[in-house]
Amino acid sequence: MEQILQSMAIVIPIIFVLVFGFIAGKRQSFGTEGKPLNTLNELVLKFALPPALFVGTVTVSRVSLIQELSLFFSLFITLFIAYIVGFIFTKFCFKRNNVEASIAGLAVSFCAGPFYGPALLGSLYGIESGVAVSMISVVINVFIVPLATVIIKMALVNEENHHSAMHLVGESLYQAIFKTPFVWAPLLAFILVFLNIQMPHVVINSLELIGKATAGVAVFVAGMTIAANQFKVSGEVFCISLLKNIGVPLLFIGIAIYVFRMPIHTTVFNEGLLLAALPSGPMIVLLATRYKQYQAQASSILAITTVGMLITVTALIVMIHS
Repeated sequence: MEQILQSMAIVIPIIFVLVFGFIAGKRQSFGTEGKPLNTLNELVLKFALPPALFVGTVTVSRVSLIQELSLFFSLFITLFIAYIVGFIFTKFCFKRNNVEASIAGLAVSFCAGPFYGPALLGSLYGIESGVAVSMISVVINVFIVPLATVIIKMALVNEENHHSAMHLVGESLYQAIFKTPFVWAPLLAFILVFLNIQMPHVVINSLELIGKATAGVAVFVAGMTIAANQFKVSGEVFCISLLKNIGVPLLFIGIAIYVFRMPIHTTVFNEGLLLAALPSGPMIVLLATRYKQYQAQASSILAITTVGMLITVTALIVMIHS
């Protein structure tokens, strides 16, 4: 019982801030002019999160980073398989087109590490957990999101606006890496660590100051995102949510242990497992809104998996600490 209470003490602050953001969104506390949700989202993803990921990565030794490469590949294979399963499951079981199936696949594979990772892992493992958050950010935004985007664009292209698959892949990767600060910031940090280049303390302290805003504001924005969208609960939404909340963590356990022989109950394994158990991210709602397909389902999946996080993540923390 004591372990459950200790675990809930870690998750409840996240839920509290999430509800706080939800209420602010419903009450339109920031008004409606100037799209305040988009502004706050930009604050998190372009200004607060990149420095946090950079500092969390660049302050780790090269030896430690190399030791955590198994986590990177475990997350990559896990989320790639999760995307494929979500895509095929939705397309053939629920007769969705490729655009809808791609968004559903992203809903299964997109773990909201950039939003919840700093708050959750930071409270458990400190600033060093920034490496794990950086890794899942790179996996999702350099590989999974471009894959989903390419499939969507290929499904939408017509003969008058035809692009080759290679052109679409190149364009998506360029956007994912060079136009996304929370991707290129940790990538730059990885390079500096491997080259054994030390950053001055004044630079670290400066970036860390703005990076500290990430955890609370990111969760707050996630709550506002849920409030801004409508829900539509169905068997399809429920199945996708189960795949995300339960299927993906189980898949990670299998791949990490049996493919990469990762020792259980180590910090690296625990970080990967908790990241895999995080809910879907707001990206699925943004894509659904952009292409005007699967909008109600994406919003519902986001809400259900976020609420489900209270159960799954709490249970995993209890298992980790037992």
